[in-house]
Amino acid sequence: MSAAVNCLLLALIFSGCQQNRVDSSPIEKDLKAKREIFDIKKYPALTAVGKINFIGQRWCSLVLVSEDITVTAGHCFLESDFKFDLTRDLQPYFTIVIFKPDGDDRIKNVSVKRVLAANMDPDYAIIRLNKTIPRGVIKPLKISGLTIDEILPEEERLGCAGFNGDKELRSEGLLMTVSRNIKIFPGTSSKDRIDTNCFSTYGGSGGLFFNEKYRAETNTYDHDLLGVIWGVTDEKLNEKGEVVKDENVVTSITPVSVFYDELIGIVNKN
Repeated sequence: MSAAVNCLLLALIFSGCQQNRVDSSPIEKDLKAKREIFDIKKYPALTAVGKINFIGQRWCSLVLVSEDITVTAGHCFLESDFKFDLTRDLQPYFTIVIFKPDGDDRIKNVSVKRVLAANMDPDYAIIRLNKTIPRGVIKPLKISGLTIDEILPEEERLGCAGFNGDKELRSEGLLMTVSRNIKIFPGTSSKDRIDTNCFSTYGGSGGLFFNEKYRAETNTYDHDLLGVIWGVTDEKLNEKGEVVKDENVVTSITPVSVFYDELIGIVNKN
């Protein structure tokens, strides 16, 4: 076989391989969040996520950010069936706040003392508890003021946690669930609202939107508070970036950057 023929064959083989690479179908992204029941051994820092039981048997999630300051969703108070007077301290029997430092036993006699701020648009609330929770018992989560543009590059490290009524995981809202494999939908997100595929249902409002950082020196993970879960919509984006109806609903989040200065001011004053 001549050198010319050899070259021609090699060229055809090479071009064929190149053509196969170009024509190969891209792997479709999985838009379903991966969910699991909270495991304190895996996520010890997430004991800072708690639950508020309201008078009338309703609940929301909340996040500890200092010894006696927490954040949750504003509508948990502003749209509650029970009409709270937010201009004064709340009676202890109006709420029961549940934190479980060891994953099982809760700290007793914790309730909401005062709602320091509550808004619907954007949706968030800042709350003072009736007692301090020592850092040696539960370490408050670090408050992050990252904006939507700064959060997007962190997508692979994002997650959500809250007391959702997750029938598939059989939590029924009694156990905290954690969502990973989180995607952000930029087309319907803004500086005041981040749309994600976090799993959330009733009870998940006020839950944690976090990013996770690995500490090699201690072989542990840190979790920063990026936002507060407030609601579920029926919006989802197709491949063209258009909003479409879909059975996989989108969970909306208020980024902490919206109320960062207010929250830091309250924590520092505290």
